[in-house]
Amino acid sequence: MTKRLGVPVTAAASASAAVRGADIVCTATTASQPIVSGADLSNGAHINAIGANHAHKRELDDEAVASADVIVADSVEQSRQEAGDLIIAFKGDEVCWTGVKKLSDVVAAKTSGRTSAGEVTLFKSNGIASWDLAVAMKVYALAREKGLGRELPLWAES
Repeated sequence: MTKRLGVPVTAAASASAAVRGADIVCTATTASQPIVSGADLSNGAHINAIGANHAHKRELDDEAVASADVIVADSVEQSRQEAGDLIIAFKGDEVCWTGVKKLSDVVAAKTSGRTSAGEVTLFKSNGIASWDLAVAMKVYALAREKGLGRELPLWAES
């Protein structure tokens, strides 16, 4: 993959090994049991949890969810029905849901996201594609405007 993408890629022996020390953790699995443990998360880590889209499935253990200082979802209402990571970790405690922020409110600066570098942040995506695309377009435009990042090919010729 390093050769194909032109960026350094290192294989990890386990999910724990991949998560330990990572600034950004992205999960996109069909797992029904946790694969990411809160014990492996670093201070200041950001988690994008986009798999486990059923009430009985999860990618994150209770500790991973509990370690999040900020939890954001594209739709809190949809999360209450589909986001097993949150449903199971919250154990029916309604107070936990009051702290979940809507992505649209964070993006529009109606509420804060991360307020310090050491905070663990969690974005639980339920898959509202139009919102994903809108955010991606904005981030891409800002990165281009500021001369940040590096373009990568979407696919490599064989």
